[in-house]
Amino acid sequence: MRKVREATPADVVGIRDVATKAWYNTYLNIYAARTVNELLAASYNEQHLTKRLNDQLFLVAEEDGEIVGFANFINGSELFLSAHYVRPASQRKGYGTDLLNAGLEHFKGQYDAVYLEVDNQNTEGVEYYRQQGFELVRAYHHEMYGEVMNLALMKKAF
Repeated sequence: MRKVREATPADVVGIRDVATKAWYNTYLNIYAARTVNELLAASYNEQHLTKRLNDQLFLVAEEDGEIVGFANFINGSELFLSAHYVRPASQRKGYGTDLLNAGLEHFKGQYDAVYLEVDNQNTEGVEYYRQQGFELVRAYHHEMYGEVMNLALMKKAF
């Protein structure tokens, strides 16, 4: 059975697994393996991930009790979709859209828009977000772990 729910600390390993598989599938063709591994180690280690679960909205998509995707929303003065990944084998089956819509529904009436960053070289990701109603705010370069990332800031009005 398919469902989207709020993540719990018991989901940390499943979230980390989805992030690792999605990053390897998408970004190993764009960035050095060292960069991808450093980013994953920093953002998805158990301690950091558990803290994020407590401070931010984390949603997971499940299929038959197994985590196949997640979305992480950071809310403050603005709403930001910080992470949004689906395991490669489960992509193009609606899980990403289910997660996005559940997060937007959660914050409906609280914000005028949601923002996200996506790498411009991730053309499938950029196109997906365009199809979901996001528009480019600006493109810029950001250095991380010694590599220059070509990022797009995108926005979707509620």
